[in-house]
Amino acid sequence: MKNHLSKSLVAIVAVILFGTGAGFAQAPTCNQALTPGCLYFPATQYSFQTTTSQTTYTDNAGLQRAIQVAIRIPTGAPIPMPVVIWSHGGATGKTDPLNSMVEWSDTTAAAGYLTVSIAHTPRTDQERLQLCQSIGINDPGVCDLFKHLNWDRPFDISAVIDVLERLNQQGQFSGMIDVNHIAVGGHSAGAGGTLSVAGAARNFSGTPVSPADPRPVAFLAFSPQAPGSEGFFDTDFKQPTHSWQQIARPVLIGTGDGDNGCKTIEEPGNCLGDTPTGRRSIFDRMPPGNKYRIYVHDADTFHTLFELNTGKCSTLGVNQTKCDDVARLLRSVGLAFLDGHVRQNAFANLWLRSNNVEVASQGIAEWSRK
Repeated sequence: MKNHLSKSLVAIVAVILFGTGAGFAQAPTCNQALTPGCLYFPATQYSFQTTTSQTTYTDNAGLQRAIQVAIRIPTGAPIPMPVVIWSHGGATGKTDPLNSMVEWSDTTAAAGYLTVSIAHTPRTDQERLQLCQSIGINDPGVCDLFKHLNWDRPFDISAVIDVLERLNQQGQFSGMIDVNHIAVGGHSAGAGGTLSVAGAARNFSGTPVSPADPRPVAFLAFSPQAPGSEGFFDTDFKQPTHSWQQIARPVLIGTGDGDNGCKTIEEPGNCLGDTPTGRRSIFDRMPPGNKYRIYVHDADTFHTLFELNTGKCSTLGVNQTKCDDVARLLRSVGLAFLDGHVRQNAFANLWLRSNNVEVASQGIAEWSRK
């Protein structure tokens, strides 16, 4: 694969200032002891600078695929900085990375992670057809239905990691980025791409494929696609394999009662899409070992709340305080997971093994780990 690194990315990484961060608003005892009901937040919060850039790589069809990225660089964070890469949801793609996973990107950058948000570029009809043919989808009608970004997302993510590795080796930038401590996260279809990078297999054309990348050390999947959806497959009679059995690295799953994408179809009593039960089952299918799930037992937890989008709450008739509280719970578990499994922070790992999020939410949030 060939990659093109724009000069703007190189320039912005040079602008890293040193300073002190402000603490999150939480009782001091919560940073000193594992008091029941205390949520987890890092002790230091950073401001950050944001810029955009582009990388290009050669895709499976031999085409040059360009994707746009937004890079948030924490001001004054210790160097080398660990990395979080975010992948947005949706089947149509984006062209502006500044609109990709904004709330989660701001959250991880403020916690001291160099944060890269990808805009997964839509394909033209001709590019879609060439990609389909390259992966064994030869029927044009089937290709019209194929959501190409389900294929593209994991390769886009790997291309971004290639860029970060090369940048980290360039002269004065050498050692600024901790390429050995990279996490990948996503929402909805972006969660599917994230799990693909983690090792999940998908079947688009009759043969399961797994575009796993060995470099990331941890994964966050919010509102993931369920078994039987968009290439993810479950076991069957005399067919013991399923999509998630090879995921050995740490994973956090997040969903809830209102996270239902199953839409009514013509046949009475049936729907098509991902249900909350289907989304939560991904945790059960993965092998044990540093796997976590937060499940919010509240039907007001709409789909995009899991990408921390609280701006839609009043429009949807959801109490704003409730929305903000759920977002705070999600931020807490997300940052604890990252600090525990990317930074190897002992207190974060201790918090992950507690039931504090259940106590803090008065049982609304279900916390599972294995």
